[in-house]
Amino acid sequence: MESPLSRTRLALGAITVTVAAGMAAGLRGFYRRLPFSSGESELLHARTGDGWFVSMYRYPGREPKKPHPVVASHGFAGSHAIYDLGEVSLARYLAEYGYDVYTIDLRGRGESWPPGGPRPDLVWDFEDFVSEDLPAAVTQACRTSHASQCFWLGMEMSGQALYAACVTGTAGGIRGAVTFGAPAVTPPTARVPGVTAAPHARSGGRVRFRAGSHHAGPILALLRSSQLESSFRPANTDPLISARYLRCGVPDEAESLADQFADWVENQTMRDTEGKVVYRDRLGEIRLPVLLMAGGHDLQRPAEAVRDTFEAIGSDDKTFVLAGIDGGFSFDFGHDDLLAGRRAPAEVFPVVREWLDDHC
Repeated sequence: MESPLSRTRLALGAITVTVAAGMAAGLRGFYRRLPFSSGESELLHARTGDGWFVSMYRYPGREPKKPHPVVASHGFAGSHAIYDLGEVSLARYLAEYGYDVYTIDLRGRGESWPPGGPRPDLVWDFEDFVSEDLPAAVTQACRTSHASQCFWLGMEMSGQALYAACVTGTAGGIRGAVTFGAPAVTPPTARVPGVTAAPHARSGGRVRFRAGSHHAGPILALLRSSQLESSFRPANTDPLISARYLRCGVPDEAESLADQFADWVENQTMRDTEGKVVYRDRLGEIRLPVLLMAGGHDLQRPAEAVRDTFEAIGSDDKTFVLAGIDGGFSFDFGHDDLLAGRRAPAEVFPVVREWLDDHC
């Protein structure tokens, strides 16, 4: 005769198997929803002066078109995908309002390589973005859209590239710029992946972001893990959206670039690799119309640091927007959810569009 204890164990075993099967089925269903169709109509390649290609994903503006296109660029260890993750897409949003939008991948990711594709010996640094990739992308966008000027949207690192381009004279053709979480100087307490925070794994001249993000990222997103608080705030991000980006939008990054950013943080500066041009000290030379947006709870690039950059910029046409409760928003936005969060389409996107409209 079977004992009560044995029956209890069998029942618990059956429950465990049922729960595990349910979790596995839910996980499979979640992964099946990750693929999506991005909204670009064509892929272009801008040729840089040093022979690299910068990939550009074009979203044609709805008629009647605006006269000036938009070039949208990503952050450190990021990609063009941050601007279009399906249901949340600043690129599609702006295209619906008449803007030709070009989301781009700076060198060292996606399709952005010299002829022959990626090689282990290829290296790049911040100055390559400033002197080569940015002007090449701007020229290509203006040529394709038959425009004399374009707007620049810069997430974090690409916002910093915009500041440097204004200082060094490679921002010609840019009519105005919007930057997101892009301080010139980042405090050492900030949680910048690959610089002040994990991952720290390096090999072959690369900081290894991709594998961990690809495999573990979707699980962390589904679990709404606090580990994502410094990137996609779980309280403001659909797990499906952050999982899509973490699985497919995060590349490995050049060690040389990570080391350069580490130098900036350690020495509280922003300068070229040789230390000859200190961009931080020349922000007053920036005369371009600019909108700087900062997340109220951005742990990677704190709002206070963005505000300091805003104060130092010399433009007579500059605007600072705090995307947080103190700034009149319904939520304290984080870093990546500033562009891809649940509330971004209703609260952030209109701010960007209205600023662009006012400067068109």
